[in-house]
Amino acid sequence: MYSLNKMTDDDIPIPITHICKPERLGKDMTGLELHEFGLSLFMTYLVVQDGKLIAVIMNPENGAPNMVVENPQKVLLHIWVKTDLAPIIPVHERNETHDAIVEASRKYGAKPCFASITISSASKEGNLIPKCGSEYYAMLNEFEKI
Repeated sequence: MYSLNKMTDDDIPIPITHICKPERLGKDMTGLELHEFGLSLFMTYLVVQDGKLIAVIMNPENGAPNMVVENPQKVLLHIWVKTDLAPIIPVHERNETHDAIVEASRKYGAKPCFASITISSASKEGNLIPKCGSEYYAMLNEFEKI
C-alpha cells in the first residue's frame, strides 16, 4: 500500500480536498464522482512516477474510469482505476469491465492493468458516504498487470 497524500516534514499525511462544482459542495458523492476522484488521484501519482498520460476514458456504462499511460520504459499501459471508501478495498474481478479493458488494450497495443484506491474521510465524523468537497486520505492498495 502507498499513500497518495503529500506528507509533512514529520511524515504526517496532508488531507486531499475533493474538488467539485459549487452546487455539489457538501452533497453525497455519486459512484461516478468517487471513481473520478480516484482517477484524478492516480493520474497525479503517475505524473510523479514520470508516466506520460495519453488518454483518459470515462465509461459510465460499465463503471470503468480508465486511462492509457506511457511509462518511463515507453510501454503503453491501459489502467482500470477502481475507487471505494474505506474499509472496502476494491479488488480486480473478471467481469464485463475487465473484458472491455482487455479488449481495448489489445486494440491500442497496451498492457491491461488494474489500480485499487481506497479513500477515507479526514473529518472527525468519518462520513459513511463520501461528500463532495470534503478532505480525504487516499491509499493505492495495488497496481498490477491483469
